[in-house]
Amino acid sequence: MTEIAFYLDDKDMIFGFETEGHAGFKRPGKDIVCASVSILIINTINSIEELLKVPCELEEDEKSGYIDFRVKDYDRDDVQLLFKSLEMGLKQIENNYKKYVKLTNRRCKP
Repeated sequence: MTEIAFYLDDKDMIFGFETEGHAGFKRPGKDIVCASVSILIINTINSIEELLKVPCELEEDEKSGYIDFRVKDYDRDDVQLLFKSLEMGLKQIENNYKKYVKLTNRRCKP
């Protein structure tokens, strides 16, 4: 299962996320659930870093499916829009593949 936890500040603004695990829907290379989640996450990271040029912190381990992504200037409207878009896409995947994707929120300090 892929588990994604969004990091929320005390005002419910998303400042990052942590992912862990592989969906396990099909074997590697044929897993459309894992591929869909990965595309949304990687595109969001790239958009924030490359298009918006916002300073970020990224830790990842491809083998385990672990990603820890945090944004420094997260209170910008454009950053929040990208995070909300990611959240919306992941919720749609979770709704269709509940056994393979789980979303949670984690309130913590940025």
